[in-house]
Amino acid sequence: MKIRYDSPFWERMGKLYYIIVLNFLWILFSLPLITIGPSTVALHRCMFSLINGKEMNVFTEFYQSFKTKFVRNMMVGLIVVGFGMLLLSSRNFYFEIAANTSLTIYYFYIFLVFLFALFLVTVFPVLGTFDGTVLELLRISLFLSIKHLPMSILMVVIAYLIIYFCQMLIPLALIGVALIAFINSRIYLKRVANSLVIE
Repeated sequence: MKIRYDSPFWERMGKLYYIIVLNFLWILFSLPLITIGPSTVALHRCMFSLINGKEMNVFTEFYQSFKTKFVRNMMVGLIVVGFGMLLLSSRNFYFEIAANTSLTIYYFYIFLVFLFALFLVTVFPVLGTFDGTVLELLRISLFLSIKHLPMSILMVVIAYLIIYFCQMLIPLALIGVALIAFINSRIYLKRVANSLVIE
């Protein structure tokens, strides 16, 4: 029996291999937290190439993408991480104020978290496809996340479900972040990328 390496099965196995390797590279390059921005952008750019069927050396592609616009991507990454930590650390503060005054304040906090989640799943794909200043990128990421609200909500739900199952199935954690990036990149490319110029 002759094995066909161009069959759908082997094509899926090839993509799984890339997802595993890219997840490892993302963890490795994100270890100093300040580089999480460039590392996440590199992950998404590699996912774009994988989804579009582009032949690539995964290590070279990731490293080249990591270096491209490094300072810009690092600054956006630090802003995103900083704002996320601020929201997380202020949860009890908002809850205590709401308990003493009105629940409206806590609902406002929930709205901010929801808005941040929509922004979070959009900003790194945008960094991988759009050229501009930090403020322009932050603005367009927020704009696209709201303009394509159903898409953004779907991307948030997918990310949440994968993170949830990673806690139950430890082997899934080996591909968790890259799997989120792969699925959400497919959604992003299908719904948003037509309005942007991919470099």
